[in-house]
Formats: sequence, C-alpha cells, structure tokens
Amino acid sequence: MSSSFLHVYPTLSIIFFQKRILLLKVANNYYIGCSSIVFQDMEQNKGIVIAVLLITVVVTTVTLTATSLLSNLQVVNAVESVRKIVHAGGGNITSPLTAFVPQQLQIGVGQSVIWDNPSIVAEPHTVTFVLDNKTATDIVSPFAVPNSTQFTVIPPGSNSEPLKVPGKNNVIIAVNARSYVPTVIDSQGNTKHLPPPTAVYTMTGNEKYVNSGWLVPKGQEKAFPGSSNTFTVTFQKAGTYNYLCQLHPWMTGKVIVK
Repeated sequence: MSSSFLHVYPTLSIIFFQKRILLLKVANNYYIGCSSIVFQDMEQNKGIVIAVLLITVVVTTVTLTATSLLSNLQVVNAVESVRKIVHAGGGNITSPLTAFVPQQLQIGVGQSVIWDNPSIVAEPHTVTFVLDNKTATDIVSPFAVPNSTQFTVIPPGSNSEPLKVPGKNNVIIAVNARSYVPTVIDSQGNTKHLPPPTAVYTMTGNEKYVNSGWLVPKGQEKAFPGSSNTFTVTFQKAGTYNYLCQLHPWMTGKVIVK
C-alpha cells in the first residue's frame, strides 16, 4: 500500500494511503478519516484537501461531542434512578397546596428521597417521621424559666412580648426547636440537630424521631431565620415509613422501601 505525506501548514499534516486521506494531524491532535476523493496531485488540490480535512474534523468532533453528551445523560439517569424528589406543598397565594406530591413513593434500599418546598410564598412545612409515639411533639411547647427572668424585645421597642401561661409567670410558650430545626433522636434517645438549610441524613430504621425542620421555598428564609430549603434522607432498611407535616397534621406521606 503506497503512502505519502503532505504538509499544508506548519501545524497541519496529512498522511495519504492510496491517495486518500486516512490520518490527519493538527498540532498534536490526530483525526482519522477517509476521503471518497482520489487525489492524483495532492499539491495541486491542496484547497480540496483542506476542505476534506475540515469536514473530517467536524464529523469527528460531532461524534466525540455526541458520545460525551450520551455519557453525561447516562450519568444523570443513573443519579435520578437513585434519588427521588417529593414536593412539600405548593400552589399559590390564593390557593396553597397542603399535600406531599407524590404522597406515596416506593424506592429500593440505599436510595434517597429529597423533599423541597415549591411554594411561591413562605408557607412552611415539615417532613416528620415519628417512629416512636413517645417522641411525638408540637411546633410550640411550654418552657419553665426562673421567676427573675427578664425578657428583652429584639429589636427594642417592637410590638412583641413572650407568651406566658396564664397565672404562671415563669412558664412561657416558645417555638419547639425539635420541630423548627432538623432533628434526629436515635434508638438510644440521643438528640442531634442537623445543619440547615440543606440537611442530609442516612436513616437506619432504628431511630425514634427524624424531622426535617421547617422547609420554606428557597429565597424565603428571611421570614423564618434558620429554616431549611431541602431535606434529603437515604433509607438503609426495608420497610414502610410514614411521615407528616407538623404544621398541617392532615398532610401525610409514605415511603415504601423494598
């Protein structure tokens, strides 16, 4: 098989076999191609050679790009097959939605579920797994304080004051941190707070209580300082996991892990 070498530019070389382009070298990059044109005089047909070169480079580039996009798509699909999304609430100002969508979800062991809040207003929700009835709680609770405790309004002069139980000046009603903040109570009764606003937790199935904290739409955190936007749970044990929103107790959901 006869071969020849053509230098078109200092950084561009073409190797011919049987007077057809087979290997293109641009700088330090190589492109493989084959022309349907037989070049009898390569120097005389240099313009055509360059055109064939450009077509070959474009086809090669498109092929490589398509392969890369397909590879990326496969990665995205693989990630989506492991991770599921559930919307907590939604709707609009005049018609808010108080439901989990979807309400029931089936996944496999090791898969994750992400809860978010797609509402356009700062309507909070929680994702609360009460795995031990003794850990059921409310969004506000009474707390005893020393009789000498003095409360200062922040900012000073604002129209606010602590709520006290009637007839008991040393008992106030406050927001329950175990409802407001992402919280886990393990099988031994140990309590752990997870960092907002995108708390992530791996559930073993032996916990007593797992709570997302207050979930609000992204960008609405100022209305509820310290609140969360998403809550991600990876389920490591098969079973049925029921949960609810503490702020809207009729709002319930279920994760079935196979």
